[in-house]
Amino acid sequence: MKYLYLAISIFLFASCEDIIDLPLEEGPKRLVIDANINWEKGTTGAEQSIRLTETAGFYDLTVPIATGATVTITNSSNVDFPFIEEGTTGIYSTSSFVPVIDETYTLTVTYNGEEFTAEETLLSLPKIDRIEQTTENFFGTEVIKVEFFYLDPAGIENYYFSQFSYPTDYAIDVYRTRDDNFSDGQETNFFEQDDRSTPGEELTIYLYSASKTNFEYMNKLLAAVSSGGPFAAPPAAVQGNCINTTDPEKKPYGFFRLSQMEVIDYTISDENAITLPPFN
Repeated sequence: MKYLYLAISIFLFASCEDIIDLPLEEGPKRLVIDANINWEKGTTGAEQSIRLTETAGFYDLTVPIATGATVTITNSSNVDFPFIEEGTTGIYSTSSFVPVIDETYTLTVTYNGEEFTAEETLLSLPKIDRIEQTTENFFGTEVIKVEFFYLDPAGIENYYFSQFSYPTDYAIDVYRTRDDNFSDGQETNFFEQDDRSTPGEELTIYLYSASKTNFEYMNKLLAAVSSGGPFAAPPAAVQGNCINTTDPEKKPYGFFRLSQMEVIDYTISDENAITLPPFN
């Protein structure tokens, strides 16, 4: 059995220091599948990429690349879309994928003698109708708030997630999820606010359609990331929809997702504003 050791210093009353050695068992390597197929509105969606890695040890400084795999997506008519690795990068790409709304696709990955599969359906996405920018007083601090609105289709169970991306060093991408349990057929919105936002700054807004399975996975992943703390569960430990058909007990991590996507580049204004289509 191989063990890693983590030395934890505990300071009591700023005077006593105890060193505790905790044995951390390093489990078997697991495949991590990043198969996010995004069909941006207004494009063919033909160019897609899938990234394969392996789980890393506690003290590893780099993520092991899963190279030499065979990766294919197949539609319900048994048409295959092979993904070819770019050198030895662990990134597998295609320029011939054909996205079709309400079509079901199966991902198949063969790696190190094992086969992994997952199945998902590509769902439609309503268009973003407008973007509103306001300045809010948040506990005495002026905060720029940017929110976008869309009309949820009535009578259909829908799930979404959003992404707000700043091209700056101070902020990381912000993700949020939403279902339509209480907003079926109604206008709905996502928003982002940050007191460090400044007029003239660029903000990229993404809206994705999602299946119920992907919605639940995203919620678990975001909860794991936001829980924080040195002993929080790592995001990779969240179980996705991929299975190991060769050895079911050796489950992979990651997710196979298909989304229709809308992307809007928004420039923060120096005053409250409403932006209507066309956005670019």
